[in-house]
Amino acid sequence: MSPHRTLVVASLAIVPIFAGCLGSDVFEAPEATAEHEADISFATYYIARRDLRRCAYPSCGGFFVSAVNQEKTVCADGTSAAECYVADIQFSSILQLAGVEGTIREAIGVQRESTRAILFGDLFPGQSGLGSLSLRFAWVALETADLRGGFHRVWHNGVVCVAAPCPSFSQEFLNADGAVRTIHEIDLKEVPGNGRDDFDSGRALFSTLGMILTGQNVVIENYGPAGDATVLQATQGFLPIILPTIRGRGGVSVDDGPVIGRQPVGGGGGGGGGEGGSGGIRNTNVQ
Repeated sequence: MSPHRTLVVASLAIVPIFAGCLGSDVFEAPEATAEHEADISFATYYIARRDLRRCAYPSCGGFFVSAVNQEKTVCADGTSAAECYVADIQFSSILQLAGVEGTIREAIGVQRESTRAILFGDLFPGQSGLGSLSLRFAWVALETADLRGGFHRVWHNGVVCVAAPCPSFSQEFLNADGAVRTIHEIDLKEVPGNGRDDFDSGRALFSTLGMILTGQNVVIENYGPAGDATVLQATQGFLPIILPTIRGRGGVSVDDGPVIGRQPVGGGGGGGGGEGGSGGIRNTNVQ
């Protein structure tokens, strides 16, 4: 089964204004085009580590990449291995325009088990023949943590209910069959950095890009009037390297997503069975 999956980023085709996270300034991109959308439409999700071997470049000094949720990765030469060497990373035009190459490179650590970057792209031989990663997009964590559990992309699906729990989040298990399931809540209390001002989970989850979370689903029985709840207990959280502006009717920017420390719109689902609304983010570390 091929690990390649399609990521439709409608916000990039509609909203031309992006805010760079992780300390970068607000970025005003040129009008998004079909070329930009195609740039990030078909690829594989990878984690990576820097190559610290001491030999002449390009044979050394690049990166080792591995497909998440997979035991083997298909390398640029068509062979399969636990991880594949690439001599360089080629950034997509949208990432170059945003000026986030340095942030992404810094987030790639020396151990893939604790990397702060999820890389969405594909491998090809490159000019050196040693492999190159064509990077379409990236998600970056604010702080380092051991990666435990599966890798999931999660986003708010707009569902609002009259009784909790509410299946307000869509969840994709990365590099699998592309199937999307619904869950009720996301528990971020174990994610490092979740109390920081720049941990903009609400804005990320309400965009089509979503967040990438490591962790596992648990079922909480008798969660509320609507029955049991499926909660993703996250151990690490990766934010989109470029966050699209959320727009309401008339093109006015809005911030109506759940954010750390407050209930989501609708008033429900913030951390226990209750009276409906939208599913929420559980974060007991923040008052």
